[in-house]
Amino acid sequence: MPDGAVASPVAGRMEEPCDQGSITPEARAFSRDRVVDRSFSLAGHLSKSLGVAAAIAVLGGWLAWGAAWWMWLAVPVFWLVANVVEWLIHYYPMHRPLLPRVLYRNHALVHHRAFAGADQEIHERCELSVVMMPWYTLLFVFASASPIAVLAGWIGGPGLAGVFLLSAVAYFLFYEVVHTVHHLPQASLRRSWWGRRRVLASMRANHHLHHQLERMTEVNFNVTFGLADRLLGTYERPARGRA
Repeated sequence: MPDGAVASPVAGRMEEPCDQGSITPEARAFSRDRVVDRSFSLAGHLSKSLGVAAAIAVLGGWLAWGAAWWMWLAVPVFWLVANVVEWLIHYYPMHRPLLPRVLYRNHALVHHRAFAGADQEIHERCELSVVMMPWYTLLFVFASASPIAVLAGWIGGPGLAGVFLLSAVAYFLFYEVVHTVHHLPQASLRRSWWGRRRVLASMRANHHLHHQLERMTEVNFNVTFGLADRLLGTYERPARGRA
């Protein structure tokens, strides 16, 4: 919903929009080593991100305490809304130089250039520093979605607003897991039952097509299920055999 845990020290030299008209040989040859944080700690990253997610979940649980049973039936609807929000954030601030510009720098200028072409997989754990979202991205996502929580509260009271917050936290964590899996080595995935599922292979292929510099501003903005992509006309089926 997002990606790249470090602000690139070379971002100042990469301020041009990363669209089809600005792809240069230098951009294609962008070295992942230039932006990988060698001091990256997966445990430290998870403690911050999950800490923020837990705080939002606690607020959601407090609001949802005692919610009517029918309010929980709205969870699939909220996930559909989250799918559209995922598309909007990915399409606009992550791929267009809008405020907050750090999302554009970390995602389009760093993450996409670090994982361009055929090589979409991490080779070292520290490369997760340019795959997983920084903890503060979660704050931006929920600030963007707060009008939906307010609307849910207006319609169904605090209970429905709480159900929305819990649904949104669950969707964000799902997004992060799925996006990380998209960049894990295929050899590792083949060793697990879920890693060999056809639906996961299809989602990976969609995301890897989006990562091609020529297509990244045009197609497949859903990292998870491509519902909003199909609804908004940005879905493109990958070539057979792409993973």
